[in-house]
Amino acid sequence: MGQTIVVGGGPIGIFCGIALARRGHEVLLVDRDPGPAPSGDWKRLGVMQFMHPHFFRPQVVQSLQEEMPDVWESILAAGGEARQLPGAPPGVTGLACRRWVLERTLRAAAAREPGLVTVVGHADRIVVEKGVVRGVQVDGGIVEADLVISVTGRASPLGHELRGEHEGGMCGLGYVSRMYRDRAGRLAEDLPAPSWITSFGYGTLAIPQDDNTLSVLFTAPMTDPALAGIRGNVGFQAGAQAVPNLVRWTDPDRFEPITDVLVGGGLTNTYFPQGPEPGVPPAVGLFFGGDAVCTTNPAAGRGVGLGLLGARRLLSLLDDRSIALDDASRALDAWCEEQLRPWFADHVYWDATLLQRYAGNDLDLDAQIPSDVICAAGEALPEIMPAVGLYLGMVTGPDILRTVEDDVRALLKSGWRPPYDGPTAGELADIVNRALAAADPASSLEPA
Repeated sequence: MGQTIVVGGGPIGIFCGIALARRGHEVLLVDRDPGPAPSGDWKRLGVMQFMHPHFFRPQVVQSLQEEMPDVWESILAAGGEARQLPGAPPGVTGLACRRWVLERTLRAAAAREPGLVTVVGHADRIVVEKGVVRGVQVDGGIVEADLVISVTGRASPLGHELRGEHEGGMCGLGYVSRMYRDRAGRLAEDLPAPSWITSFGYGTLAIPQDDNTLSVLFTAPMTDPALAGIRGNVGFQAGAQAVPNLVRWTDPDRFEPITDVLVGGGLTNTYFPQGPEPGVPPAVGLFFGGDAVCTTNPAAGRGVGLGLLGARRLLSLLDDRSIALDDASRALDAWCEEQLRPWFADHVYWDATLLQRYAGNDLDLDAQIPSDVICAAGEALPEIMPAVGLYLGMVTGPDILRTVEDDVRALLKSGWRPPYDGPTAGELADIVNRALAAADPASSLEPA
């Protein structure tokens, strides 16, 4: 086999590049981002969520441990920490780690890997002749290859002309976050796993990371101006101190902010087929993975985990030399339909119903119960927690929650609702605006 090109140098692309090089491929990894500056600063090109909160799912831990244990050990040495997920089966651990720490470690491993060469450049188009991939046009020049794997970011149009129409789109939610460091050094003990709370018109999340750092986050409808004030440092801190789920983790006596407030938008739930229609490859020798197949609202932290699952399935198909490349494409597409699409559909429904609840509407008890509501019901119905734990750990598909849905529906019909904690969105906006006015009367916002 000739050269293999992997387009996209994020976690999925680097994982694929290293794994293929270790299988004997001569791999060229193409990414437009040059990596960290000599000073150590790194503003990752085209990755909006790079500095936002991350807590990596068990599939990330398992993939690294089984496929490249040396890289896993390097991530631990860089500060990443394996954490048991609440309710998940024993040994199902996530990874508490900032995104840039993970990517730095992966890039360093790629640089050391024989048979893997990384080049900085923009992939303009995928070159296909008579239905067979021939390479990639990079910065205007053609780089030949017999195998091309595109794992570009969620905004990249690379190869879209070779595929069918995607499903989904903007999820309607946005978020703002800020990163803090625990001066007391007890974060692993006090916040072992992410803490998510839904409030009246918005949600909040506290996420542990490496090196006693954590991120706290507000998420709200993109069209709601009520929480505009939390996009700045003063307003964010005032808002966080008013919400029970965040007040402890932003206490200035213990937690030091180490970033300004970061705004996240353009959040999508999308699903793309491999080729123009089911059973038809985009081109022989061309495969898509990662965000180029499936994106979900980043607030749930599923993207890298799902991307690595798809990468490992592709690797297993390529390992079997008895499978022709066009058949491998069909098999990968079928696997994605079975294993990835359900997570996409789960989040589409979750976000749509969450927006309705943020708008003040009650649940439709005759419709499917949203996944987040079923998970919240675990506190009132401990007997459903085995199913909830499997879902939260992504050990099984989201359909596992359907096995306990009737129990949750009965609970909801009795009058129970997920506990809402904290002020309403309007009350929170008033708190934020008062803080802004006290800090700088000229910059205060009108109450929502």
